[in-house]
Amino acid sequence: MPRTPLRTQLRSPLSIAAALAGAVSAAAMAQPAQAQEGQERCYGITRAGENLCENAFQGHSCAGQATLDFHGGDWVLVPAGTCEEMQGALEPYDGINQNPPA
Repeated sequence: MPRTPLRTQLRSPLSIAAALAGAVSAAAMAQPAQAQEGQERCYGITRAGENLCENAFQGHSCAGQATLDFHGGDWVLVPAGTCEEMQGALEPYDGINQNPPA
């Protein structure tokens, strides 16, 4: 049986470890923004490209990917109790906010 050089033997496990580390870190960065204490998700008040995370209706899956202004599936975090004052909604809805914030 031919011998495999030590360098080749090490390369494979190191490559696998590097790939796994990259995948884990990419997954961690892709986690949706979570509301902190004193904040709430507010739907329908963001302009295109200003959303924090995924669209509630699977239109996109990342922050900044909204293509429509004031879509009811896109959200941002706001101080608790201020969403409805800004003409937003606390639950997602399909459509465009007809009374967007000024």
